[in-house]
Amino acid sequence: MKTKISRGKFENLQKLADDEGTLSILGLDKPFNPTSKTEPVCNLEQSMEFKQIVSEYLSNTASGILFDRLDGMKVIQHAGVLTDYDVFSKNSLLSLNRLAHAKTNAVKVTFTYNPHTDDKTNDQKLARLERLGAEALAADLPLFVAPLTYDDNVADKTSPEFAKLQPSLVIDTLKELTKQRYHIDILEIEIPLNFDFVEGFTAPDQPAVYSKREAAKLLKEASDTTTRPFIYQNGLNTMATFNQAVKFAGQSGAKFSGAVASYTAWSEALTSYLNQGEVGLKNWLETVGKPNLENLNNILENYATPWYDRFGGLKSLDLFDNPIEL
Repeated sequence: MKTKISRGKFENLQKLADDEGTLSILGLDKPFNPTSKTEPVCNLEQSMEFKQIVSEYLSNTASGILFDRLDGMKVIQHAGVLTDYDVFSKNSLLSLNRLAHAKTNAVKVTFTYNPHTDDKTNDQKLARLERLGAEALAADLPLFVAPLTYDDNVADKTSPEFAKLQPSLVIDTLKELTKQRYHIDILEIEIPLNFDFVEGFTAPDQPAVYSKREAAKLLKEASDTTTRPFIYQNGLNTMATFNQAVKFAGQSGAKFSGAVASYTAWSEALTSYLNQGEVGLKNWLETVGKPNLENLNNILENYATPWYDRFGGLKSLDLFDNPIEL
């Protein structure tokens, strides 16, 4: 049985993917916070220039670039465009109709989710996702959804206590979001395990929570849970750790369709820019940033599967023209 997908969604997804149908996304979506105690301090003008330089320098290394809702269309780029859509913000002035006319190729929605919390809290979030999925169908825009899992009792996501809970949180979240009624095109998920607590990846003084065999089994289980294409996000991981985790997932049989190198991968780049200007930033990109992305791309080339393989391949897609004109 063929899978129906609108021609608009299909063509936009192909613009975000490389020639093999793999999504290698450069994440520049998070506005840098001038009041943060942990992030480098910069103003909006500096943030804009920083993102413009990075996107111009690395766009040939990525198949798509993720921008935030404030400046996504102002930054010069040479790849597909994925735009953050903060549908959960009461102050948002965007709609998918407006984004469709702004020539983005897809939208991404991020939200926090605990599959084990009370039904009322989750029903409110899931109802919004249902409405958003219907809106994306009408706008003919691919919908990327990035759930960030949490636990009501364990707040520290870097702790061994949370590491024990994380696989079930991610897997049970995937069980819900893979349902047809949300009309999600691509799931952008956290690595289901914190590799700081996986055997062979821990610090010398850090006991492992999971053996390599257990980790491989959980990564495969998470992959098998969803019927939707999914890509990994680096989250709080460094690029070195993230690349190792993605490679291990591929070796474990996980069928992911790409990865996002998001804002945490670029904090060092921003520091170089603020301290040494454009010259310092370009030097960091050439010696650190670009090699990191190229390493990730090599891993994706060896282990990632095309986004359309989740539906049986290109020949299993039934393209139709969206009758709604916005």
